[in-house]
Amino acid sequence: MLCAASLHAAGPAEAHLRADRVYLDGATLALTLEGEQRGGRSLRVGPWDFGQRLSDSRPRDKRLNLYLVFPGQQHRAEGLEEFDHNCVINALPANGGAGEWDIYWVVVLDPKFDHDLRREQELLMAAQTRFRPADLFEFDDIPAAQFLRSSLNMETLEHLARFRDRQGTLPRVVIVPAGFAIRAGVAMDAE
Repeated sequence: MLCAASLHAAGPAEAHLRADRVYLDGATLALTLEGEQRGGRSLRVGPWDFGQRLSDSRPRDKRLNLYLVFPGQQHRAEGLEEFDHNCVINALPANGGAGEWDIYWVVVLDPKFDHDLRREQELLMAAQTRFRPADLFEFDDIPAAQFLRSSLNMETLEHLARFRDRQGTLPRVVIVPAGFAIRAGVAMDAE
């Protein structure tokens, strides 16, 4: 398992963007992130602020899943394309209000995979399919190479060795627990 990501630390002068939309089965919903509390730490990924981290960050069965898919078209930041992503959730909170969400990185490895993932089922299926890297395959051929470098400290093909099978294939997409959890609400999108 990957250790918790060393997230891009934005300086105080940098603006933080808030992800305000998620996909659930391809439909767009509004995401309301919990505000920062005194002494709390925010979860930031590059320029994106995902609200306050929960103190118990280990994945829990009782929590819902929020997948941050890299690369993605839903949330984009000019000049910081390595952090362009989609937010995909697996379900709505049972009470219709805010819920706790375990965060997972979903990273596209296959250079020929050009589908913009918007459903949990799609990303789970993509993670189960494999591809054989071309003979001249290099780390920079990975669609999410810059995200892997800047956030997960993976810089070479050797860092992907644990994802390879005996035949030398890699998953088209990897899903990795981020080691963070947040609290947020989801509602029908007004747009």
